Amino acid sequence: MYGLWLRKYARRYKSHRNRSPVEPNLVTEEDEAEINSIEASTPMERGLMYFRGDGVPQNYTKARELFEKAAAGGHVQSILYLALIYYEGLGGEQDDKKALVLFDDAAKRGNAKAMFALGRIYIMGHLLEQNYEKAREYFEQSARQGEVEALLNLGMMYYEGVGVSQDYSKARVYLEQAAQKGAAEAQNNLAYMYIHAKGVEKDLEKAREYYSLSARQGNMQGEYQLALMYWNGEGGEEDHSKARGYCEKAAYQGEVNAEYFMGNIYYYGQGVSVDYKRAAYFYEKAARQDHGEAQNMIGYMYSEGQGVSKDYKLAIYWYEQAAARHNVQAQYSLGYIYLTGQIVKLNLIEAFEWFYKAAENGYVLAQFNLGVMYYKGDGVPQNYEQAVIWFQKAVDQGHKKSSFILGKMYIEGQGVAHDHDKGMALIAQGDG
Repeated sequence: MYGLWLRKYARRYKSHRNRSPVEPNLVTEEDEAEINSIEASTPMERGLMYFRGDGVPQNYTKARELFEKAAAGGHVQSILYLALIYYEGLGGEQDDKKALVLFDDAAKRGNAKAMFALGRIYIMGHLLEQNYEKAREYFEQSARQGEVEALLNLGMMYYEGVGVSQDYSKARVYLEQAAQKGAAEAQNNLAYMYIHAKGVEKDLEKAREYYSLSARQGNMQGEYQLALMYWNGEGGEEDHSKARGYCEKAAYQGEVNAEYFMGNIYYYGQGVSVDYKRAAYFYEKAARQDHGEAQNMIGYMYSEGQGVSKDYKLAIYWYEQAAARHNVQAQYSLGYIYLTGQIVKLNLIEAFEWFYKAAENGYVLAQFNLGVMYYKGDGVPQNYEQAVIWFQKAVDQGHKKSSFILGKMYIEGQGVAHDHDKGMALIAQGDG
């Protein structure tokens, strides 16, 4: 869980150009109350109007100038916004040094969000040398003031043991506080802990409760996980209708696994009428997010013209994308395409290479086809010993045709020592 959180912020801080213009939860209802209590003519109020584009055209340069005036008078919220502007490079050149000085100033004046910002900077090590102890100290200072993001991140540090000794009990305490303040990520993480008995007794009802809280906020992870629990009847009633509803909400927000799940629902008609067009829509959405199984499915649908116009080029494209992600069905499909030469020019070498990848990953039909190619010398030099190896792998998975051929090879002593009894047994197994 912490790894996902860490990668999320790593992407945010990868380059200044990729930074989000507004940090999450920078302005809370308490801030709004403070701002609304200030006369509209104050520099802070006017700066905020330009920062947001509220009633005036958004203008970060003017906002910065006005925040600087307010900050000169010691207004801590203005210092925080000014730090953000320099950090993000809004309305001018990005300046990390100024941003750090301002975050530090606001933190020393007791601003919880500035403390949190410094904690995150230290934990990521993107402006200052990575220092987990400093990060934890700033998060703790911020958390003591009830800053929800600080509570969440402290919880995840203790959950994963990053910079601290792993402690599920402490993790739960911080995450529960964040969850009570409405942090959907904390709610999801607590649900995960109750499902997997991490520092708590396994409690699927409690897990469903936390996912429900997250889903009510429109969090796509909470929606998807709640959908799975309704689908499988975990932690309460089984309700496929509710499951589809939550899953579809998550899918429309771009949750890739929910998109794939919705594709399956419509493709196989799970509680709904089969609808290849809808299935293709969801599969392709997931495929564009590098979901290997979805790429394989949309590749198949393009090859068959199911829900989409038949398009062999797109079929091969999506099969290749899926195969690159080690999807064995896509690897096998590419091998079969090159073996038959019905869609592309026959290419036994390409066929062999794709079958080999799928066979190594345990795909039984690929193992059988490799055996045949070695047996006949198609695309590779004839090699009975290799044929025996791959036929045997397929036999071990219950492939009857491989058993029949391998039985004949034992009888004829091809690639193995002659063994009539074993050969007949294999043939009988293949006929069974």
